[in-house]
Amino acid sequence: MSQQVLRDIIDKAVADYGFRLAVMWGTDDVIARSDLSEEEAQRLKSVVVPELKQLPDPVEPDDRPSVQARLADMAFRG
Repeated sequence: MSQQVLRDIIDKAVADYGFRLAVMWGTDDVIARSDLSEEEAQRLKSVVVPELKQLPDPVEPDDRPSVQARLADMAFRG
């Protein structure tokens, strides 16, 4: 499992609103261009994307590390 790729997507989506929109509304395209396993792709769709939709725009710079860590924890749990 290439967890680093999923973590990179999460980190960038929290920090970059334009990329967040791409992940939220073009999830299949992001998956197709990445090296995610089937399990990671499913976690991106079912866990990460719904959480991204709940984030404020923008996520304040001081809040980004904690939000990124929380989303990564949710994505890799289980």
